[in-house]
Amino acid sequence: MAPLSVLVTGSSGFIGTHVVRHLHAAGHRVTGLDHIPPTDALPEGVAFHVCDIRQGELPDRTFDAVVHLAALAGVRPSMDRPLEYEITNVIGTIRLLEFCRRMGIPHFVFASSSSVYGPETPLPAEESTPANPCSPYALTKLHGEQWGRLYARLHGLRFIALRFFSVWGPGQRPDLALEAFRRRIEAGQPVIINGDGSQRRDLTHVADVARAIELALRWPGPGSTVLNVGTGRNHSVMDMLAAARKAAAPMVEHQAAHPADVPETLASNTAAGVQIGWKPRIFFPDGADS
Repeated sequence: MAPLSVLVTGSSGFIGTHVVRHLHAAGHRVTGLDHIPPTDALPEGVAFHVCDIRQGELPDRTFDAVVHLAALAGVRPSMDRPLEYEITNVIGTIRLLEFCRRMGIPHFVFASSSSVYGPETPLPAEESTPANPCSPYALTKLHGEQWGRLYARLHGLRFIALRFFSVWGPGQRPDLALEAFRRRIEAGQPVIINGDGSQRRDLTHVADVARAIELALRWPGPGSTVLNVGTGRNHSVMDMLAAARKAAAPMVEHQAAHPADVPETLASNTAAGVQIGWKPRIFFPDGADS
């Protein structure tokens, strides 16, 4: 298939860095967009546009597709900063959707989250299950999906939302459990666990996420769809702690469960296999020490 011109927002972030390199390696013409420059040099041929999606000037050109990853992340910090999350994650998304409408960009891939499901969702979670967010972050992701569906209906945009389940891998954010555990262990500090550690997460490797995004660029439409991107397996917080430690058992401090956390996540990924031909290839803890 012919290569596509793709704008990737949030290109300097954890997932964005991997997506930019993956799409470039696959032969696509990639432009990264972020309000901060990338830490590492971009591959030769990848363009970069500095922009704050909340108010900055978007590129004065068209693309075949937008991959919208830029967002404030994390359910826990969103509890204390709901307005910031709303402005960045919802208003920023609307600005990108409007950009597509104005510039005639036909395809929009939106980074959503498994957090939209909520604590009472029957598992494995299926895309047809009603959403029930329990944090401002989750609510902003659901609103992003709804805005995308509206633009698909009103303006003919092909909109595909990918609900990521606990993305991990090289370069992961320091607030994510695996990386937070590793850093505290290396610093000789106690590991903080909210709750008893029995909470379980479907851990999806960032390389599989990047591949899902590439496949989503070829989704033919019409209209809009939502797909889970998860492994269909989950692991406890204590499993993550075991993968993070290298030698002696670390000190552990248990604190009260956090109200933004759900007890368990687990994806049904059947729809992703049917609609875009995606299946996970990397399963935790393979590569956890990389």
